[in-house]
Amino acid sequence: MQSGSFTDWRAALQLAIDALPAARGSAKRAASMAASPVAPSRAARLAVAFAAEQRVGLRLSARVRVAVVAVLALWVWVENPLPRLPMLWGYLSAFAILGYAPLWVRSRVGRYCLPLVDQILLGCAIFIPSPSDPDLPLQMALRYGNESFVFVLIVASVFTYSPAMVLWTGVCAALVWSAATLWLLWQPDAVVTWSTTFWGHLPHDRLVAAMLDPHRVNPGLWGRLVVLFLVTSAALAVFVHRARRLVERQADAARERANLSRYFSPNQVEELAQSDTPLGATRQQTIAVLFGDLVGFTALAESLRPDDVIALLRAFHGRMQDAVFAHGGTVDKYVGDAIMATFGTPRPGPTDATQALRCAAAMRDSVAGWNVERAARGEVALQLGIGAHYGPVVLGNIGGSSRLEFAAIGDTVNVASRLERLTRSLGVTVVVSDALIAAVRREGDGDIETLLSAFSPAAQQALRGRNESVAVWVAA
Repeated sequence: MQSGSFTDWRAALQLAIDALPAARGSAKRAASMAASPVAPSRAARLAVAFAAEQRVGLRLSARVRVAVVAVLALWVWVENPLPRLPMLWGYLSAFAILGYAPLWVRSRVGRYCLPLVDQILLGCAIFIPSPSDPDLPLQMALRYGNESFVFVLIVASVFTYSPAMVLWTGVCAALVWSAATLWLLWQPDAVVTWSTTFWGHLPHDRLVAAMLDPHRVNPGLWGRLVVLFLVTSAALAVFVHRARRLVERQADAARERANLSRYFSPNQVEELAQSDTPLGATRQQTIAVLFGDLVGFTALAESLRPDDVIALLRAFHGRMQDAVFAHGGTVDKYVGDAIMATFGTPRPGPTDATQALRCAAAMRDSVAGWNVERAARGEVALQLGIGAHYGPVVLGNIGGSSRLEFAAIGDTVNVASRLERLTRSLGVTVVVSDALIAAVRREGDGDIETLLSAFSPAAQQALRGRNESVAVWVAA
């Protein structure tokens, strides 16, 4: 190498220019998007996705740049004579400092100036001789193979995630290399020869002498390198474009999953996303079924404005679904002010009954805490009724050809619904079947005695539509 070289990962840190303003607030925007009932636009979602990817690239490129510059400095120290080190260290230091420039550059013009500055600095390192160098013709700079470092800069520009920036880096390389070659051609001692001229018109001895002439400049080699710079950057720009499309598809998939989660429980969404036949064929399965309902909601709704009715239902359903999801359950459906949840769907678990009973207790506690807040605002207290049962159901898709619903059907569902209705006549908040309590004891998950201590057995209850009575447990 003539006067110094480097490996530069500056283009990776160029990510800061594209992403830093968005990256600073991406976490806050993502949180606000998740909390907002209005879905964010596709552009906003992609901005967050790219900001996250660019932050990773920014951190990676910063570490890689420092490491590569250090390794290159060691190699050049071994490769080059000691007297040339001062100028060499100056170039390497400049490259290291320049790598952090994107952290402070905000304007679009500034973003596109940095690749040009990089290439100019590289051109100076390659073509301007050190004062301590031997007195060699300037054209010898084309003989050291230092054009490979230009490709390093072009490849590093991939970290910007910007096809335009990758192309621009290749254009900058072509411009700087062309300017340097033109400068060498203008030197009074330059000898201009084309490769085709050598092979076609010169005898062997003169051909060898011309090729070994230290003042020789071959425009054909210049053209070849410019074409390679542009083709390489174009190919990498296509790669970056495809990578961006992949990120876009991932963001769209996240949006689709988020939209599914508005209508399906998280466990169903995962099942739908990960399996070719996600919810399985029609089958019989033993699960826990829970119904929760606001007692006296019809009379309460008559005294509220329509907007207040919807707001009350959304708040109630939100609290109930949080309890269901926290205990691994599935929200089967909302029916007015009621909610139906299942535990053990779409796939059974080892503690479905226990989780259902814990969910019932959590629902009761949630409404009790909500009533304290409502009382502080001068609003009426809400009364909750919960019924739960454990037993076999039929699981499968029901509905017409244009709309299907994965449903649990059978006597277990009917019993759970009837038990919820019993809360009015028994004057309690929760009524569960003895079958559910027995399943909880069999599962033996954790401190079940503390969980069961809130429940007490009640008399056998006759349920509408059933010949046999049901043993129940109740909790206030």
